[in-house]
Amino acid sequence: MDHNTYIQRALEIAEKGAGLTSPGAMAGAVIVNNGEVVGEGFYTYDGSRHAEIIALAQAGARARGATVYTSLEPCSHFGRTPPCAKALIDAGVARVVTAMKDPNPEVNGQGMAMLHDAGITVESGFMEEEARRLNEAFIVYKTAKRPFGLLKVAMTLDGKIATRTGESRWITSEQSRAMVQGLRHRCDAIVTGSGTALADQPLLTDRTGLPRRRPLLKVVLDRRERIETFSDALVFRGSLDALIEELYRREVQSFIMECGPDLAFNALRHGLIDKMAVFIAPRILGGREIPAIGGAGIEKLADSIGIDGWQTGHAGPDIVLTGYVHRHH
Repeated sequence: MDHNTYIQRALEIAEKGAGLTSPGAMAGAVIVNNGEVVGEGFYTYDGSRHAEIIALAQAGARARGATVYTSLEPCSHFGRTPPCAKALIDAGVARVVTAMKDPNPEVNGQGMAMLHDAGITVESGFMEEEARRLNEAFIVYKTAKRPFGLLKVAMTLDGKIATRTGESRWITSEQSRAMVQGLRHRCDAIVTGSGTALADQPLLTDRTGLPRRRPLLKVVLDRRERIETFSDALVFRGSLDALIEELYRREVQSFIMECGPDLAFNALRHGLIDKMAVFIAPRILGGREIPAIGGAGIEKLADSIGIDGWQTGHAGPDIVLTGYVHRHH
């Protein structure tokens, strides 16, 4: 029996919860009996039932003696639903294999301990890196008590986000823009600055057409009080720290920031950003105007903001780089 094969399936199923689980985790479960998949399930916040409970309902009596594969440790506490670990024990499963421990302090190993104490074989750590990437926003939200910040940058090969006259539509390809919509779909809020709002009049919407649990919260930062209202957006005039507190108060688990160069730099410098998604178009604009990252800049190389864990990909003709802001991840 190849554990990774079934864990991979659990991760794929969990992915179906994108846009539907916040402020919870995406979770998937697969039940296997004698080499046959007898039950599957994934979690959605409004669906109430956890992935394991849905999979157990499908498996029925065939859950007894089976192996359960989960993308996240089964919960051990009474929250919105009874503990999944107890349901697995009551169903008589023989083994539970999970990708990672639940970072939620209310669980964090207690689910696996409950299963082990009941005589169930428990194994953990299979495809853990992939599982952590799947729920990176949930991990930060639960452990750091703040929303996960994603900064999106679309630029030319020489680092420009617009021409010297301010023309920016479109720097990157249609494929890149579709990928950005996918990133928006996974987030609870989208944040921009008043400069971008005034210059580009962005829609700030999730146009994937995929179902989502709650509307994408639109936020326009306007500390210079340049606008009174902007469509149906939340116009916020406080500090960046106050913004993070407000988003956390609203149970925003993750946000995507799409903005001008100065706000991008300030957000990075103030520690709001955990991850960057950079779309690079194979074209040159030249000039000194409108860089992707601006602001006051950093004086010493030793104080530079490091990015780690880069992954590369493509969207049409564009290069796509994603990485984590090292000092915050």
